[in-house]
Amino acid sequence: MEQGAFAFRYTEALPYLLLDSIGWQSTDSPYYGNNGHTRTDNGHVIFQYTLSGEGRLELDGQTYRLTPGKAFIVKIPSDHRYYYPVETEEPWEFIWLNAKGEDAFRMWDRIIEHGGEVIALRDRSLSLSSFWDMYKAVSEEKLSDCAELSVMLYRFMLSLFTPDEGLNTQAENSSIVEKAKLYIKENLTTPVTLEDIAAYCGVSGAYLCRLFQRNKLSSPLEYLRRRRIEAAVTMLRTTEMSAQDIGKQCGFESPSYFSKIFKAYLGFSPREYRVQRVNYPFDTIYLD
Repeated sequence: MEQGAFAFRYTEALPYLLLDSIGWQSTDSPYYGNNGHTRTDNGHVIFQYTLSGEGRLELDGQTYRLTPGKAFIVKIPSDHRYYYPVETEEPWEFIWLNAKGEDAFRMWDRIIEHGGEVIALRDRSLSLSSFWDMYKAVSEEKLSDCAELSVMLYRFMLSLFTPDEGLNTQAENSSIVEKAKLYIKENLTTPVTLEDIAAYCGVSGAYLCRLFQRNKLSSPLEYLRRRRIEAAVTMLRTTEMSAQDIGKQCGFESPSYFSKIFKAYLGFSPREYRVQRVNYPFDTIYLD
């Protein structure tokens, strides 16, 4: 890929996150810089990441060195200024994108609240991978469809909530979660503890819970309960087994506990759900 800058202009206001511009460039000009109060593109948010050289960011009375691996995220308008420092000898090479839309400020506020305006990103981070995917799509594949670009932009923005996640680490963690989910699905009918699931995956229970949360899932035991109730729903509709036997076969030793959990998810007891076939004709329900 080659350095370049690309901008998009939309003929109508669209109700989602939009890519306004994206680029990869180098500068050694003492005149390069932008002020968050004098720019005219209000309502935008900016991401900029240093590849080599060094820049400066003045933000809320503090000055930050933008060395390789450092990124900043700011809004327009806001109290900031970024620039190329004349005392440095090496050109400042960086990548950037500018986004707008109804979701832009809302997501930026949450990202800044989560990790601050200046963040460190590893070369193998999901955020950088997402950026380069978007840059390649624009610069080489000539992608200009606003909806497709917005999908990529949302993915990039969401990755900034966990900027320290590397691709290798993410793949490894996802593998552990998938292993836990498979173990759970294969053991719906037997007593299972958090320690059992974690031991099968080779990690601690606390670490496994954190991985589930990072993957936007409930806890491992909550995931287990949901899969058991899903199995129970199908059996209530496709077999003649008693509700008590179904509960036991789905891993609930106590009929009263089975009824309580079932009602908490679906609003009916198992017996009530079985007879509500007209209003609720579903043989399968996914509890996600």
